[in-house]
Amino acid sequence: MIVVMKKAWAQKQKGFTIVELLIVIVVIGILAAITIVAYNNVQARSNQSKIDADMRNLKQAIEVARNQDGVALRYVTLSAATGSGCWGKATDTDLATLPKATDGCWTNYAAALDRISTASGMNVRNLVDPWGRPYYMDENEGEGADPPNACGDDAIGVYARPFTTGQTMTKHTIIRNIQPACL
Repeated sequence: MIVVMKKAWAQKQKGFTIVELLIVIVVIGILAAITIVAYNNVQARSNQSKIDADMRNLKQAIEVARNQDGVALRYVTLSAATGSGCWGKATDTDLATLPKATDGCWTNYAAALDRISTASGMNVRNLVDPWGRPYYMDENEGEGADPPNACGDDAIGVYARPFTTGQTMTKHTIIRNIQPACL
């Protein structure tokens, strides 16, 4: 009778083998890896879409401001290089963490956006890239005595990520100079 009870008890013991558990773990790992890759691609596309939309809006606001005032971007922003406060920062500086009220990178940028918004009637005052950093703006009107240099095109864009010292952009848009002497 003891032998019969042991067999009955042994037959009731059901569970997963080590091999079955390993197969389940591997399948879950593969699904997790696929999900992470898909999420990263969606996030990258979302960031790129925001940058593209912001560049279109900023370019349009600058062009409207130029047409409204009849002046070049330099005079709309009152700065020859709005990003100059940013370009000199050390490599790997997180521009998003700089104090917006006092740092030259942010105060120049905010003043330029305010003047562009006022002149164009379009609100671009709070425009920042997907990582919370200012966009790159380089106004080239009136730089240099020669007509080719004095009529340089402007550029707006997004700073390289990670940030590197200097005028490094990963994506930019050229805004043609419309000064009467350059047409």
